[in-house]
Amino acid sequence: MLKLKAFSLALVLLLLNLPAGLQARRAARPTRIEGKESPPAGKFVLWYRDPARRWVEALPVGNGRLGAMVFGGVPRERIQLNEDTLWAGNPVDRDKAGAWKRLPEIRKLFFEGKYVEGQRLFQKTFMGPRISPRSYQTLGDLLLIFPDKGPKSEYQRLLDLETAVSRTVYRAGGALFTREVFASPVDQVIVVRISCDKPRQLSFDAVLTRPENAEVRPEGGNSLVMTGRADKGKATEGVAFEARLLALPEGGRLTADAEGLHVKGADAVTLLLAAATTYNHKDPSAVCRRTLSQAAQKSYPRLRSDSVAEHRRLFSRVTLDLGPARLSNLPTDERLRAIKKGAEDPAFAALYFQFGRYLLICSSRPGCMPANLQGLWNNHINAPWNSDYHTNINVQMNYWPAESCNLSECHEPFFDLVDNLAPRGRRTAKLVYGCRGFVAHHTTDAWWFTSLVGKAVYGA
Repeated sequence: MLKLKAFSLALVLLLLNLPAGLQARRAARPTRIEGKESPPAGKFVLWYRDPARRWVEALPVGNGRLGAMVFGGVPRERIQLNEDTLWAGNPVDRDKAGAWKRLPEIRKLFFEGKYVEGQRLFQKTFMGPRISPRSYQTLGDLLLIFPDKGPKSEYQRLLDLETAVSRTVYRAGGALFTREVFASPVDQVIVVRISCDKPRQLSFDAVLTRPENAEVRPEGGNSLVMTGRADKGKATEGVAFEARLLALPEGGRLTADAEGLHVKGADAVTLLLAAATTYNHKDPSAVCRRTLSQAAQKSYPRLRSDSVAEHRRLFSRVTLDLGPARLSNLPTDERLRAIKKGAEDPAFAALYFQFGRYLLICSSRPGCMPANLQGLWNNHINAPWNSDYHTNINVQMNYWPAESCNLSECHEPFFDLVDNLAPRGRRTAKLVYGCRGFVAHHTTDAWWFTSLVGKAVYGA
């Protein structure tokens, strides 16, 4: 284990948790709830006394490929979903063949101080039109709708960075309700466990939904299937996808119809969600069926323990001690506000550091897509800047901590990105610059284009 007593590396992985300026879609204002006062157990825990009101306040879980943002809502829970290959668009080229022949003229203008003229000629002869829209897209939402059981108390939602499990707890109608959510890197499913400390008290509806280009149908009395395509249903653009939700109730009654899954009077329910696309699978439906079949053979404790063990294998490699946790009795948002007002809480910096490592672990594992502009988590159909790969700095910033923070395996998707750019990059180098080797420019996406696109002022 690597133990750090001091730390100077920039904590740039905050980029993966999306600044509020990206116009996150607001959730409905939650019902008034009495929050739990006592902090949860655990050294590296983000916790709050009320549900998330905005997407950027939800708690992220991920297994590198599948991600979810957990709002912790009562009586309506929203779990926003992502699958890392759900991209619009298709492979295109914008290479300006023979552009290199004009380069001596462009250089001459620059050397003569005629910068405007030089840039104008470069724009005309080198730059291709912007490739848009072709965004990384949300998979959709899993909504859980519970009957109103009156006043809520002892509410708490949290994310344990050491286990990668999000938990929401509250008391209503004399019973204690608990929800746990995690994305298993072992079983390749998102797991939602809903339980109650009193028998036959658990009733809810589960709904799959997406902003556009998706159809949802029930199947087999215990499943929902959502299918669609990333680009307006066109047969030649964007990946096709399937998401499949399976409910495993303990007691009670389960039914399925066009409106969703309906649970009545259960003791507990485990929901398993699998998803796949045609980006790297010929038959996403077969992949989802096989994945769910294998995961459903495990008990919930086994699903959880296997996922936690694999996450800890990476997370526990580094400890950072910056001093006492003076404000750990406060929820994370209140703790941050106190620091902004001048309070000293050195352990909060260590928590922030570990949150950065957590985000990289959850959004970049071997065999997955590299962490994009928003890591893994995106609630948009047309995301800001397409949520793509900006190679002029952003994708590098995602990976600065990979080696320093003992997460070498998480670096592999970045190297895959470089390898995937090489074939098209050789063509761009030859056609545009008349050179050997390969070249890529300021941005790319899941289709690995390497062309000069957009405006010269930023694209070159």
